[in-house]
Amino acid sequence: MFPPDHRRPPFPFTFPFTFTFFALASSLFAEEAPKPADKPSLSIELETSLSAAARSDAVTRVLDRDPDEDSEGFLVPDLRIVATARLPKNVQVAAAIGTRPLSADLFDTDTWGTEANRDLGDGDDADAHLVLAYVRIGELFLRELSLKAGLQDFALSLRGPRDAFFADLRNSEYALVSPVTESVVQGSLYGAAPPEGTDPATAGLFRDTARAGGFRLTWNAFRKSLAFVDVFYFTMLEGGVQHRDERFYGVNIDLLLPITEDAPSLVNLLFAGIQNDDTGTLIWTTGLGIDFRPAKPMGLSIYLEAYWQTGLYAEPADHRIRQDAWAGRIGARLPFASLPFKPALDASFWFLTGDRGDPSDHVNRDFVSYENIDDALVVEDDVFGLDIDSNYFAPKLRLSGETKLLKDGDLRLELFYAYFRLWREPEKAGGATELDPGRRLGHELDLRVSWDVNEQATISIFGGALLDSQWLASKDAYGTGRREAYVGGVELRVAF
Repeated sequence: MFPPDHRRPPFPFTFPFTFTFFALASSLFAEEAPKPADKPSLSIELETSLSAAARSDAVTRVLDRDPDEDSEGFLVPDLRIVATARLPKNVQVAAAIGTRPLSADLFDTDTWGTEANRDLGDGDDADAHLVLAYVRIGELFLRELSLKAGLQDFALSLRGPRDAFFADLRNSEYALVSPVTESVVQGSLYGAAPPEGTDPATAGLFRDTARAGGFRLTWNAFRKSLAFVDVFYFTMLEGGVQHRDERFYGVNIDLLLPITEDAPSLVNLLFAGIQNDDTGTLIWTTGLGIDFRPAKPMGLSIYLEAYWQTGLYAEPADHRIRQDAWAGRIGARLPFASLPFKPALDASFWFLTGDRGDPSDHVNRDFVSYENIDDALVVEDDVFGLDIDSNYFAPKLRLSGETKLLKDGDLRLELFYAYFRLWREPEKAGGATELDPGRRLGHELDLRVSWDVNEQATISIFGGALLDSQWLASKDAYGTGRREAYVGGVELRVAF
């Protein structure tokens, strides 16, 4: 039998808009393999969605690094066709083609910035991509050993799908890309620099979705499904002679503690490397995660994650840039299932170290990851918003609930608030400045509503506002001329 890729079930509140193939991925990877005596089978699944979204000029001006950009409306189609063959002797083969909501070419700056959302939205580029292609073998030499190899999903999620603080390779951008808060700095030295001859101040931000090809070897220790050891190795970027491969590898250990029968607690240990020979990058990450679920009160979850990074961030010709970064979060979630609307409250505090971008400083303090955290629509979302994933600290509050329109739980609502501040203020382009960009990223308030029309179709609306942002307005930063930024839209998703 195959061990589950995600050792947590989905959250009680599952909102589908951010990555619309989440439900499809969960069904693929959570299922058990057929027994050796089973007959071969083939299944075809289709999931499609269409998001109509809008974002204010403060967002587009940052993404395009252009203070004259206007607000925009755009479409985000997403289509997935997945074929899965289940064969005798615990073998599974899967392949999927589809569009990509976020797509750019590292060596073509015309595809950067807001253009990364244009893969299918403008009618000119109707590209189909191979998004999955893997073989999975259970009971490899030993009953407790399984192998998954190829282009695949790989997520280190402490609390469930869509909650990967450090790595979710299928739903992440590349790790070695200039941080959003630092990319205004012309002299900034970061791993994945723009192509030779390109001025970083005139090109939009590089935004793309990584594709992980490699293997994951899993040992289900002691046959008790309480301890899992993963050894993994993935190539994240195939750059040819212009930019050598980016690799991600390491060891992950998950320990399930059955304090309660329905929802065991989880302890996670991680040691991983991010390497790129062309930039001289070799970053080591050590991590600890705890998701504690006591017997009472029922449904309570207390969680903590902490990561430390060291090594080399980049190695230019004349010196080395060391990596010294930290990141983590601590929080708790408590549902109130007996109350009307079945509300649940989640409160947490997050910190991710950041860097000033000073060219004379030979230490990088930006936390480097393949995260998939899109809690805040404006600040964190990679498809619709700014995708700021380092250099901030923030308290976050989330209130969710559900009720009945046609059937139980078909209408779900979520209200989200966070206050973001920069960990460090990036320096003015060209050197030190007397007036640093404001540390206050701002207050964000989001609303998400999702309605299951039937078993196949879901309609969602979403909207977010970033308010009182000193950083957006600072002339030493992007100089957007705004203190507010907005994102909103509607999505239709159909799966069968």
